[in-house]
Order: sequence, then C-alpha cells, then structure tokens
Amino acid sequence: MADFTFSQLGTRVRERCDMENNNFITDSELVNYINASAAELHDILIQAYGDDYYIKTKEFNTTSGVSLYPINDSTSSYDLAISDFYKVRGVDAKLNGADFFTLEPFNFNERNRYANFGSWSVLGITSVRYRFVGDNIMFTPEPDSAKAVKIWYIPTATKFTYDSGTSTTSGTISVIQGYEEFIVLDAAIKCLQKEESDVTTLVGQKFAMKRRLEEAANNRDAGSPLAVSDIYNENNRYWWGTIRT
Repeated sequence: MADFTFSQLGTRVRERCDMENNNFITDSELVNYINASAAELHDILIQAYGDDYYIKTKEFNTTSGVSLYPINDSTSSYDLAISDFYKVRGVDAKLNGADFFTLEPFNFNERNRYANFGSWSVLGITSVRYRFVGDNIMFTPEPDSAKAVKIWYIPTATKFTYDSGTSTTSGTISVIQGYEEFIVLDAAIKCLQKEESDVTTLVGQKFAMKRRLEEAANNRDAGSPLAVSDIYNENNRYWWGTIRT
C-alpha cells in the first residue's frame, strides 16, 4: 500500500480536469469528491478479492452474563471501540485452552435455540454462535465467563479531513501504487460535472481502469489461488463438536 496526501491527489485531479489555476472547485469540495472516489475504489477491491484486500482484527474478552457488545459506542461499558468497522469477515473464540476456534453465525430464527441452556464451556464449538444485530455483536448462549474473542473485519475506506477554520486538510489515503489513478479519474469527472463540461473521455478511461482493477485484483495470490472451502470442517475435524446441528 502507498499513502497519498491531499496535495498529491488534489494536484493530479486539478491537472486532469484542467482546473489548476482557478478556484471554481474549492479544496473543501475536492476533499469530498476524492473521499467519495476512494470509497468507491475500496468497495471495488473488496468485491473483487473476497473482501480480503483490507482486513484488521480486534480482540476483546467477554463478560459473564452479557450477550450484546456495541461495535462503537463510548457510552457503553462493553464498547469494542472499533471506529472503522465496515464488514465482518469472521469471529474466533478461545473456548477451551489457548487456541482460537472459528465461530459460526446463527440465523435470526435460531436466536433462542441455545439461549436457554448450557454454557460456552459445555456446549462446544458448534453451539456457540454470533450475529451482528444493528451496531452490536450478539452471542448465544450468553457467555458464562471471560472468554477471548477475535473479530476479523474490513475497515472503512481511509479519507481526508478538511478543517474549515484553518483551511487545511489532514490525513492520507492508502491504496496500492497505481490504483490511485481510479480516484483521480473519478474525482475529475465530479469536478467537470459541476462545471457542466463534457466528461465522455474521462468516463471511458474510468471504465477501462475499473475493468483493469477487477481483473488484476481478483488474482492477488497468483501462486496459490483460493479454492472451495469445506465449511463443515472449519476447525480441527477431530475436535469434539465440529459436526453442525
């Protein structure tokens, strides 16, 4: 990944739409355009490579008797404080010993299936489930002790922040070197649209760039491409309780 400043991307956008020497598009507007374009690129890469282009983890300990944990709510005592959460990729937990095991989500109509009996330690891997409900992660049955949990998640796209008081922009946008051209093209289109100028050429270039990204990004690990996974043996097949119910 390469980090780009607003000065770098903003200059390239203005050059691309021939607006280097005028203030028809303010820096504040350009920040919004670039942030929106970066978010679109973020989604393209996520969809092209099974969500793994951007991935982070967050570990926390459960609390006995608490089943609901807010993703980002500073008013809650059980706040996970994941301010950049976008999508979940998986959830692991240490149910027995020091090893993490993959947890499975429960369907909404299964919300009471294991809620009224048993415990995390007794029920085993297949009977401890999770689900994202609103802005919270919910476990069933509720934890009966402190257990280590790891959430694998996709963060939101990085973006610039504009300070209107000082007219300055902070932050960086992280993308693979060369892929920032998509951001430049898309932001330049937005600038020209406001000016009501013709964007046909840039739209064609953006479409070609998007196709290139989708084709190249889908083969990130060229030496060991992804294969179909066995969802019935996500954990050690010889571990008690790995047969789904």
